Amino acid sequence: MKELRNLALLIVVAHWIVAIWHLFLAAKVLLGPNNQVSWLAITLISCGHLMVSIALWTLRARLSGAVSLIFFLAALGADVYEHLWHASANNIFMVATSRWTFVFDASVFALLTLEILGCFLGILFLGGWPRRDHSGAEKSARPSGHESLKQEYELDGSVIAYRPLMRRAPVFPA
Repeated sequence: MKELRNLALLIVVAHWIVAIWHLFLAAKVLLGPNNQVSWLAITLISCGHLMVSIALWTLRARLSGAVSLIFFLAALGADVYEHLWHASANNIFMVATSRWTFVFDASVFALLTLEILGCFLGILFLGGWPRRDHSGAEKSARPSGHESLKQEYELDGSVIAYRPLMRRAPVFPA
């Protein structure tokens, strides 16, 4: 869990760096009077990333996963709306052509990628993808001779069941 938490913190820091860089690129791409970097925006973005980092570092896994998922879903929704859907000067399909256009578009896709990764890690912190439980009915229906085929490994406090691909043929009495 510690490695997953460190990876989530790394994604938050990378997202913060790319988001600040993206603001300065937007100032170079946009035409006036919107070509100034807002220090209020930089402050709010930095505070939001700092709060998510503190939540990831100090809170329980499920609660920090919920905070991370909400943060990255909000950022993903805002980016998709502002840069792909909404008809504005920030839209990557409508941005004025300059030498910074390609870099601006790359920063948009880098932000989207980091936000999708952040959402994925938030889901993993919340408990992961839903899995089928093979411990109940299937275990009681299995003959006791095949119990040796099931091996269990412990990874990060949870038991993972592993069954080899090669199975012995059942021996039937004559």
